[in-house]
Amino acid sequence: MKNNGILNGVRIVELGQLIAVPYATKLLSDMGAEIIRLESANRPDAYRLSDFYDERRDGKYWNRAINFNEQNRNKLSLGLELDHKNSLQCLYDLISISDVFACNFTPRVMKKFGLEYEHLQKIRPDIIVVSSTGYGHTGPWSSFGAIGFGTEAASGLAAATGYENGPPAQPEIPYPDYTAAEHTVFAVMAALIHRLKEGEGQFIEVSQTECVTSTTPETILEYTANKRIVKRIGNSHPNISPHGCYPCKGQDKWITITAISQDQWKSLSNLLFPETGSDNRFQSNESRIRYRTELDKLISSKTLLWDNVELMTTLQKNRVPAGVVLNGKELLFNEHLNHRDFFEIVSHHPNSEVPTLPYPGKPWKMSKGSDLKMKGAPLFGQHNESILKNYLGLNDDSYDTLVNEEAVVDDIKLAAREILVSREAREKEGSIYSYDPNFKSTIKSYFNI
Repeated sequence: MKNNGILNGVRIVELGQLIAVPYATKLLSDMGAEIIRLESANRPDAYRLSDFYDERRDGKYWNRAINFNEQNRNKLSLGLELDHKNSLQCLYDLISISDVFACNFTPRVMKKFGLEYEHLQKIRPDIIVVSSTGYGHTGPWSSFGAIGFGTEAASGLAAATGYENGPPAQPEIPYPDYTAAEHTVFAVMAALIHRLKEGEGQFIEVSQTECVTSTTPETILEYTANKRIVKRIGNSHPNISPHGCYPCKGQDKWITITAISQDQWKSLSNLLFPETGSDNRFQSNESRIRYRTELDKLISSKTLLWDNVELMTTLQKNRVPAGVVLNGKELLFNEHLNHRDFFEIVSHHPNSEVPTLPYPGKPWKMSKGSDLKMKGAPLFGQHNESILKNYLGLNDDSYDTLVNEEAVVDDIKLAAREILVSREAREKEGSIYSYDPNFKSTIKSYFNI
């Protein structure tokens, strides 16, 4: 299929791991950019080593890694061991014919391999270099390694998240990685525009912690303006009541409800508890805030009688803000998302032994330039020969030498990580409450694949 994406012609070399840079380049690939992903067999991406389709851990398991396949769609894979001098030269040569180099390793690693902006400028003067790290390139924390759990704590978000009188809470999803990736996309697009106008490259330094801090300024402003440190209040809102997440009929079924105006409150109370119309505790928003604990208990006792989707629909029809809490399966089969063609059907390389599957689609829709069909993530080292011969002009002998030296690789010689807790044990302990043994046929039938 012809590439008519708005970034068609832009080539990005990615030395990434996990999410922060891979997710950013994935979004850029959705707009037509060509992404060449560098991989190592000695130090493979952690996402290559865990969570496999159908929980199979045999054979070339790394090509069935579901999280890796999600983060690396549309990309080309080049297996290079950068500890080999000749491999490193291949990387330099590749950067010389590319527009962007993106990396989310620490400044120490970049320096080790000569990947600092000043050095890459000598290879290509107008190169755009992205370095996404936990804490940036300067400051006392700049050399610290980082994971989403730690950067979220350091960003200030965790301190403001959690139930009243409880400890800070963090989501299972590494929020800082995704936030940093989205900021990275914005910065890369701006740098490409600047280069078109001025002919200059750019060094883009992304601090994953600062990306989150910049999206949660309320906690800082509360102190700078009012000398207060915000208190954790769970799902409540300091200035609105009701404002919470309430249980519904069924196992782990929930709905979020808020009433900002008096009209919304009247609609909500008339539907769920008309008997409280004369209760002075709930007549005004100020009073409802004062008695929010009692009000939340009352609402919960009523929502438990409802199906959450039915209640959301009913409340929305009465102009009361409400949203159903959806889990992964419910999202996949959600009527609204599928009406909007949010999920895209993606085929994988036959050697991956992963069937055609639906994936979350692009989080935007454009009238032009965004209708590219997604491609499955690459096999490890799938494009070694085509990149090195067609892009860099290596002849057969030179390529074979790199392969024989194991400077160029297409195989991982590490065992899959052991499953510490089996699915059966997790079901028994309650961390998994639903398992569909017919998930393959269910997905295949619903999406007609």
